[in-house]
Amino acid sequence: MLSPKVELRTEQGILYAEFWDCLRLDPAPVKDLLSKYKTAAAEGSRPDLIIDFSGVTFAGSAALSGFVNLQRTCRQNGGRILLCNLEPTVSEAFRLSRLDSMFSFVADPPAAFQALDA
Repeated sequence: MLSPKVELRTEQGILYAEFWDCLRLDPAPVKDLLSKYKTAAAEGSRPDLIIDFSGVTFAGSAALSGFVNLQRTCRQNGGRILLCNLEPTVSEAFRLSRLDSMFSFVADPPAAFQALDA
């Protein structure tokens, strides 16, 4: 049985999140990411965040609403969120929920790091 979780670490001075065992992303790992982000921001980390969706094939509305909260928190800290490695089904979920205008999407982690360093 899969045990969905999120890992948050710093790479190249930027917060980088990956979901593990989350084929179908539910709200719990997203809430965990928000908590970890708040802790990292309070400890003085750069407020930008890259979220890697590798392996995630579905994100429901409850998970998507968690990303809205995360985006709000990130902006309040002066940061930006970049989403990468999205499967077409996950991209479509953001688009159909009309959340695609709230987020920045890039192809992969190197493109995300480059965009944040520009």
